[in-house]
Amino acid sequence: MIYIDGVEYLESDNDYIRSAIIDRIEDRDVSVNTSGTTGHPRPINHTADSITKISDYNTEFFKLTSSSTMLQLYSPRGIAFTTMSLYPSLNAGCDLFIETNVNRYIERMNEIKPTHTLVLPSLYNTYSKHPKWNTLDLSNCEQVLVGSDFTPVDALTDLRMLGAKTAYSVYGSTETPPIIAYTESDNHYTWEGINPNVDLKIEDEQLYVKWKHQDEWWRSGDLVEETHRGFKLVGRKLNMFKLGECGVRVYPEQVEKIAIALGATRALCRKVNEKCYVYVTGDVNSKDLIKNFTFDIVVKEVENIEVDNNLRKVKRDQCMKE
Repeated sequence: MIYIDGVEYLESDNDYIRSAIIDRIEDRDVSVNTSGTTGHPRPINHTADSITKISDYNTEFFKLTSSSTMLQLYSPRGIAFTTMSLYPSLNAGCDLFIETNVNRYIERMNEIKPTHTLVLPSLYNTYSKHPKWNTLDLSNCEQVLVGSDFTPVDALTDLRMLGAKTAYSVYGSTETPPIIAYTESDNHYTWEGINPNVDLKIEDEQLYVKWKHQDEWWRSGDLVEETHRGFKLVGRKLNMFKLGECGVRVYPEQVEKIAIALGATRALCRKVNEKCYVYVTGDVNSKDLIKNFTFDIVVKEVENIEVDNNLRKVKRDQCMKE
């Protein structure tokens, strides 16, 4: 069964879900727009065979059975919902709960007690600092996945301490749907589990990837370093900037991740007047943050940092008011 905000789903209730189910029944190809993080949103087409193969792999990876229960947060949009939640749940014949109200996350987790769930990094950054966070009972969770952005420091360990039997950080995209790679380690930039059904290559420091049944390589826009077991994620090529005459490279995602680990609720790093500015919300010690870097940074406390309503990622072109 499928439930939306606790109410049993009917075919007339949700156009996206109804359309996705019909796509599956009629074996139709799927077109999904990218998030636009590499420039502008563009349509990506996936064959029905490709979506089926990816969903089948994820069903096996999750170890879903008819007795499993999956919790999906936020409104269902994009290819990740289809290949990681909807189709695997239909494959296994298990219950899928879709919650659109993020403010009820802790309450609903404790009520539903899912065996599987996906936690977005921005949600973790916000709710892990909530007084009720430590009341969260994940003892029924066989798997908790963290994905769609850089996984917060120590998030996987924290989720396991709350009861989750396994916790993974996962990697993928609209062009090559997750799961491409995964890790159980809090070494949060390094991906050590590579999906055997995908091909990877690194050119000009960028990661190129495709499922073996896909013809075209996808240029991820992610700067990576090869490791003996996989690859290390350094940052987004689009966001990286250089400082000073020596051209010191700054990877905003890494700076923001450290700021959040030190207490910030949200963080935004960018270049302003040839300096590295870090805007933060929440309780963070500026001196502690500055000590983490070999280059100079300017820390500014702000009241709010806007995020994208869909992916909950930081909007990098927003105007900041100190």
